[in-house]
Amino acid sequence: MQTDYVDSYYSRTRATDVEYAPLQGMIEADVCVIGGGIAGLSTAWELTQRGLSVVVLEKNRLAWGASGRNGGILGAGFAGPDSGLERAGPKAARALYDLSREGVRTVIENTTNLNLKGVDPVAGRISVSRYPDAKGMQDSIRTTAEKFDHHKEYLSTEKLRELVNSDRFFDGYFDPESYHIHPLNYCKGLAHHIVQTGGQVFEHSAMISMDHTGAEKHTHTAQGCVKSKYVVMCGSGYGGPEFGKTYNSLLPIATYVISTKNLGGRLDGLMNTKAAVGDTRLSCDYFRVTPTGELLWGGGMSGLAKSPANLAELMKNRVLEVFPQLADVEVDVAWTGLMGYSRHKMPYVQEVAPNVWTATALGGHGLNTGPAIARVVAEAIAENGTRHELFAPFGLRWNGSVFGPIAADMICAASNFGHKLRERFMK
Repeated sequence: MQTDYVDSYYSRTRATDVEYAPLQGMIEADVCVIGGGIAGLSTAWELTQRGLSVVVLEKNRLAWGASGRNGGILGAGFAGPDSGLERAGPKAARALYDLSREGVRTVIENTTNLNLKGVDPVAGRISVSRYPDAKGMQDSIRTTAEKFDHHKEYLSTEKLRELVNSDRFFDGYFDPESYHIHPLNYCKGLAHHIVQTGGQVFEHSAMISMDHTGAEKHTHTAQGCVKSKYVVMCGSGYGGPEFGKTYNSLLPIATYVISTKNLGGRLDGLMNTKAAVGDTRLSCDYFRVTPTGELLWGGGMSGLAKSPANLAELMKNRVLEVFPQLADVEVDVAWTGLMGYSRHKMPYVQEVAPNVWTATALGGHGLNTGPAIARVVAEAIAENGTRHELFAPFGLRWNGSVFGPIAADMICAASNFGHKLRERFMK
């Protein structure tokens, strides 16, 4: 177990540093939520709002993993392409996409209604292509509008470069429904309100074993046990074999982020927008200017969960591909995070045993997906809701064991190579 947060822009700008004690002894609750990231905390919040008693067990610190150190971009959709939703059928595809938008609204509404400090939502996201792709961008906009009634604005090369002044980018679109936020402050703020409404939160309380076979579930930590009627397992990229078949269905994928020192006016004329920006590659770059003036930049993926020793240098090189004018800018901090992916790139939302649920595999899209699937699971437990059935076509799939990460890296490498060819020959 880790005693504190990984050094990152987010851990350095925490609005609060409240720490919760480890679980000691036997306690009882209606629901035991395992994992204190965005999915687990959102599930606990939704359940407390429905009158159930809830215990959250977190192995390290709340939102210690990907939930508290991601790129901070909040937008509709899931980890895979929107076309993947068609596997559920046209009607269910629309309902799933609507649910993903509901997740975005939930975060913004909670931030406002609960007065969560330091979350600082900034509206807007720009998606960009690194080669001329006017038709591809316009087709994407048209499809999203026709199928999901989600409207985005096409940006020609000229208009795009007025907003993001880089000759690396050609066509794009603006999504007014997206945001960027401080994810760690969101999670920690939500935890405070969970406790205020009667929930119990424990840090440094790894689940080491479980007996979930009977009507009364027992979830054991090193120093305690939770007896509950229901269990919701939300451990993701940092989970272990103790999660059983859910663990064997997850691919931990590493991604990388840096934050520069405050740039003052250095971005004037380069970033003429407060919106977040991301390119269309599988292993994309995504970046934004923080409310305090730093350039926060993420990108790259590794199925082998590698964290290079020269990470800051490698990530700065990605920045300089887009903004060579920033060659003398100093990287303040660099960090790595593990995302939990499923092979079909949709989250796992299902009852894996009587009254035992899994809500995980957010696939780098957790800021909207976590709150969305949390509401679905809470509805099922507290209200006999049925929206979880939308995820029936996307059940647990074996992760490929030692071959899964290798395959993931090969897929990513092939995709990157294809993009490099288009960048070279389609200018």
